[in-house]
Amino acid sequence: MTSSWTTGRAVLRLRLGAAVGVLAAAVSVSTADAETAPAPGRALVVLGDSYTANPPCDAVLVKCADENSTGLQACLHGPTSWPVQLSGLMGIAADDLENNSCSSATIDTGPVTSTGEKVPGRDGYTLTQEALQAARDGSFGPRTQVVAIQLGFNDAWPKDSAVTADATRVFTCVFNILEGCDENAVAEGRWPTLDAITGAAYADRMRKVVEYVKYYAPNAKIELVGYPEVAPEGAADWCFDIFGLVHWVQPRARAMVEFWNRLQVAERDAARMLQIDFVDVQQATAGHGLCSADPWFNGFLDPQINLAGLPFHPSPRGDAAVAAAVYSHVAH
Repeated sequence: MTSSWTTGRAVLRLRLGAAVGVLAAAVSVSTADAETAPAPGRALVVLGDSYTANPPCDAVLVKCADENSTGLQACLHGPTSWPVQLSGLMGIAADDLENNSCSSATIDTGPVTSTGEKVPGRDGYTLTQEALQAARDGSFGPRTQVVAIQLGFNDAWPKDSAVTADATRVFTCVFNILEGCDENAVAEGRWPTLDAITGAAYADRMRKVVEYVKYYAPNAKIELVGYPEVAPEGAADWCFDIFGLVHWVQPRARAMVEFWNRLQVAERDAARMLQIDFVDVQQATAGHGLCSADPWFNGFLDPQINLAGLPFHPSPRGDAAVAAAVYSHVAH
């Protein structure tokens, strides 16, 4: 006679198999083998994009990938990025951190839409691919304490759109004084659809990987990490410092600012729906946006803040605030 517990566990296995088939098919051990000899796991696993990796590059003069490496190993990570600072706060060794964050990474946005349209510049890894590498490395297991995820900025909204808030589009909006980047940019197809950024949509796009992590790292706290404050809610300006000498202001950037605010709300709602934790990084970095008197963001080759760093990405001080915010959720 089959118990309800056994039946429930079997159903969960089937759900996981269907949900993350790409993970299960690629990992060399089967589910049965994993249960008889589970991987111990690493203490900290981080999955994310360039705001997570924060590589020492500017994407123009210095590339953000190591040409001598392949796969996720080629993704550069800044020495002051928040995962590095978080591992220090947690007191874990370097080999107990699996950091698969990578520039241009997405939740699930690929280079081709469902209609076959190939979108230039869309070549980043997805959440599933980053989690797959962690699974291959044996980083999910009973020893895993924290799995931190920070993604969504590079994704298409709605899911199958050809429009993303990629670096090229951000720079175009910033310097487009004639048309700006207010709500009109959405209507004109120059910026993602803001109404598509919802908690339900966000949760649906990452649910499969979250279920997988919950199953294979049952003791881990899953932290969905938000993005820092780029501007206060309701603001219209977007600022950009060049060489530490030129302070450029785009006064018509409502759509850009609202994009970040919608992501914040969507991530918080998604975390609640998925029953995982949300780290409010906007609160931790409030008052230090791009146009503030004390911005915690990189400019372009700005020696006053961070000479080697991606524009619009957190400065070392900004990353320290993010690391401290995440640590406050996992310290106990």
